[in-house]
Amino acid sequence: MSNIIKKLANLNAYVNANPFSILYSKFWNLETDMSDFFAFRLDEYETVFIAENNLSLLLGRHVECTHEFNFFDASGVSCGVYRVISDEFHHRLNINIKMTNGAKIGGFVHHVSYSKKILDQNKDLLSDVSFQHRGYTGFRKTKEFGYSYVHGNFGAMYFNKRRQIKSLAKLRAKHVYTPQFTIKKDYKYDLIFSNPFSKKTCIKFILTEGNSKKILEEVCINSGATYKLTLREANINGDCNISWETSLPVGRCVVFEYNEKYFDVFHS
Repeated sequence: MSNIIKKLANLNAYVNANPFSILYSKFWNLETDMSDFFAFRLDEYETVFIAENNLSLLLGRHVECTHEFNFFDASGVSCGVYRVISDEFHHRLNINIKMTNGAKIGGFVHHVSYSKKILDQNKDLLSDVSFQHRGYTGFRKTKEFGYSYVHGNFGAMYFNKRRQIKSLAKLRAKHVYTPQFTIKKDYKYDLIFSNPFSKKTCIKFILTEGNSKKILEEVCINSGATYKLTLREANINGDCNISWETSLPVGRCVVFEYNEKYFDVFHS
């Protein structure tokens, strides 16, 4: 009996830690490509995206594909679709407000499609393959700083048969996530969070200074939405750490660290 209880406990821990829906398994063939959930910023920033042509990379030769980018504003509402045809290994997209219908901050997904002729030519190769797009997003504050690149956050977002964007992500039990960087007084920070899940989820932010902790705020993020937390001098008395309590499948965010002379972007 004790062994059965242990196995059930281990199974529960695995299910909670697994960011994928239970539908995602080797017994279920996903007949489409998946995408991470990427963030864009056009609020005094430039954003570029390096999109990969998976089949071209897999074959090691140029193959024509259609890149499709679906954009969502900060509230999670669809705000634009942009398509481009290319046979290169990678396509560099300069995101602008025309593509996002004026939205200055939000998220997007990237998918590719190939002609029936190309799919038929590579039928055997593609019979057991599902592509996952993990391209790189570059952010630049001014031309003097240059671009800093990060890959997308977890999303596993795909099109269903009705051409609706869905996600294989699932919410976990609440847990506290503490990133491996120190908040420094002489810098400002923007923390960008994205919710790829199909339901609203809440995040509680906790600032730790020495032995003291304080709750900065608690916010709820809609499905497909993007949230920006900004830390400035008023929030910081000295070097400190930040944590957040979340149910997101992957708790990390994109961090913008900057002052008048320095700029960097990285994953928490």
